[in-house]
Amino acid sequence: LDPGAGKYGLLPMAAVASIDSASAWLSKRLAALETFKSEEDGLEGTTCSSRKTSQFDETEREEDDEVLEVRPEDFEIKEEDLVEFSTDGILTDINLAGTTPDEELGNAGFQALSLSLANKVGNLRRLSLRRCGLSGSAGFREVGRLLTRCCSLEVLDVSNNDAGEGLRGEFCEALDDARSLRVLEMRGCGLRDRGLDPLCAVLERVDEALRPVVAVQKLSLSTNHITPEGARRLGSMLSTNLKLEDLDISDNDLQEAGGESIAEGLVGNKGRLQKLNISHNRLRVGGARAVLDRFLETDSMIQMHIKRLPGTKHGFVLDGMTVTGLEFMGWVEKHNEKHPSEAVFAGDRIVDVNGKTEDGDMIYELTVGEDLDIKLARDGVCMKNLDICYNLLGTKGSEELMKLIGSRRKGSMLGNQARLPGGRIVLLNAY
Repeated sequence: LDPGAGKYGLLPMAAVASIDSASAWLSKRLAALETFKSEEDGLEGTTCSSRKTSQFDETEREEDDEVLEVRPEDFEIKEEDLVEFSTDGILTDINLAGTTPDEELGNAGFQALSLSLANKVGNLRRLSLRRCGLSGSAGFREVGRLLTRCCSLEVLDVSNNDAGEGLRGEFCEALDDARSLRVLEMRGCGLRDRGLDPLCAVLERVDEALRPVVAVQKLSLSTNHITPEGARRLGSMLSTNLKLEDLDISDNDLQEAGGESIAEGLVGNKGRLQKLNISHNRLRVGGARAVLDRFLETDSMIQMHIKRLPGTKHGFVLDGMTVTGLEFMGWVEKHNEKHPSEAVFAGDRIVDVNGKTEDGDMIYELTVGEDLDIKLARDGVCMKNLDICYNLLGTKGSEELMKLIGSRRKGSMLGNQARLPGGRIVLLNAY
């Protein structure tokens, strides 16, 4: 933003720890808010205001010997005290990340900043609120309110803020409407198992046409004190989520049972997830093996049962035995509505009908049979990258899993990295 293009309101310095610390704190906030990228000229720049960041002149600085120990989040900030934007450029990036406690906005500070940005974030693409001092429902409610106005937002980072169970309500409602959001970073937010539930409820939703409601493709949930109970919830979400491609759940406490729950979710996921980091979770050999077994499967299988009424069609549109479409409101569409984790899509291939595997026999069963057990294959849809390091495998356990990789897919081991055909990679070690 051009410093001469807008008018800057200033925070009352008496409310901050000292004049100097207030100047530094506000300068950082203004510098962050002035970072933008112009889509018209393709230029990207960061401009810091040349104005003084204090209402006091140099004389007043010398005369003021008293230091008032008040952190920025401990006082109420009014909208008129904050910067007002006026620019011909397009604001696409805002970074409000704090690095020390003195730089944290807190709930009240972020609320005021959010109000000042109300009509300026229509083209915002990336928003970083990492370590801003947000906490609980109050802080994340304000993030949700800002998110509803960021209709083009693609990346949201709220890591290292204490969310707890504060995602329920306006934050998740806003996430439900965030059709452009692709990356959600929530590392170290203290979610625990109960705080995870409302987030999973949004991520697993699909509409009537089985289209995902939320378009998030990359999700980071590391260091959130997630236990086996939370892993079961994550596994359930994975089984129906249609968009997620990259999931980081490292540095939690899933344990062996949690690893098995994640593996069960991956069975229902049918290879849509491409990258999983489940390191530092005390999975031990049992939990790590369950996840690895699922990773090593290169094809996904779908099973369905149809009991149709006499005189009605099976519901597939076929080219040979490959599904090219579904009949509107047919038996297959009804199956998809009831069983989203086993939903059939174009490109799936029928491989078994009532125990018959030859094309002619399967077509006959589909034509005359009324009670149909059908298996379909989704070829070549599988995970590409798995990290299961630091899961207390021990030397014997790591050697067992390395042999499994070599025997199942003839992978080559390079240090703690196993490379498999198709550019697929597994990271594992004994620790």
